Amino acid sequence: MTKLRAIQVGTGGFGTSWLEILEKFQDIELVAVVDVNQENLENAKKFVKNQSVEYYTDHIEAFTKSKADIAVIITPPQTHKKLALDALAYDLHVFMEKPIAQTFEDAKELLEKSRIYEKFIMISQNYRWRPEIQAVKKALDEDVIGKVEYVEWNFRRATKFGGWRDQYTEILIEDMSIHHFDLMRYLLGVNPSTVFAKSMKPSWSWFNGNSAASIVMDFEGILINYFGSWVTRGKETPWNGEFKLVGEKGVLELTDDCPTVTLENGQTIQLAIESMDYQDREYSIYEMISAIKQGRSPVTDLSDNIQSFAVVGAALQSIQQSKEIDVQNILIARSVEA
Repeated sequence: MTKLRAIQVGTGGFGTSWLEILEKFQDIELVAVVDVNQENLENAKKFVKNQSVEYYTDHIEAFTKSKADIAVIITPPQTHKKLALDALAYDLHVFMEKPIAQTFEDAKELLEKSRIYEKFIMISQNYRWRPEIQAVKKALDEDVIGKVEYVEWNFRRATKFGGWRDQYTEILIEDMSIHHFDLMRYLLGVNPSTVFAKSMKPSWSWFNGNSAASIVMDFEGILINYFGSWVTRGKETPWNGEFKLVGEKGVLELTDDCPTVTLENGQTIQLAIESMDYQDREYSIYEMISAIKQGRSPVTDLSDNIQSFAVVGAALQSIQQSKEIDVQNILIARSVEA
């Protein structure tokens, strides 16, 4: 198969690191780079080795003039819906950073409108593709702790980004927790049922909105207690957070990215972490390439990953309405089927 041709839209923030990742894959040829900010565009040239790459400030011009197979969208969430729909209209597959969109309504509208096209929209859920997470998934698939009945999940970091992220009303839930919600679905193999959430802004927080949240969830009968803070004090967790998956035959824990199992008899086993040819964001690109070559939808296709983003939408509704939200009901509200 000939190389897949890609146009990257967005080079600020994480954008330059994605340029470096794309350079590593022989199956992809970067043909164009787009950014509305001329300074970002000039900076991007430092990360691109191929001298034939074209540079644009307008994505439509790039989609029109540069023949490509994929649009790699690395821009703020509020731009995702329009950019993705424009890319589909130009017969391009779409690869996007999470979250799907700025709002859950935009995500549902994007899914509805994308169905008329034969191309896919893939969301990069890179936390799935980490060796320690793969070790946890393998143990669960092998039924090491039996049926999981409840989960404790904690995420604590003190992170300062600046820029557009600081303006979110619920920065933790809207920008970060989607990674953890997606991991819950991936590891447990079930979809969300209900969500009840409360959030707050600690007095020392540097974010404009709420930066800590407590969420109680039901995932098809599995109780999940989640707490997250982006303005923690004291010891931080890794980006995966720390969690306990408690089952009928034991407990599987991830602490400091080290997965262990403790069985009913008290025996503790450290799970083997196997090497991966590609991991994290690189694996996301690998999955996109594999899906196109094999003529299938990627694992984190929009039609599936809307279930992960639905937890975000439900949590925000729960905070606003001070009540438990049925996740599947808000998906059905506009006839969206995952």
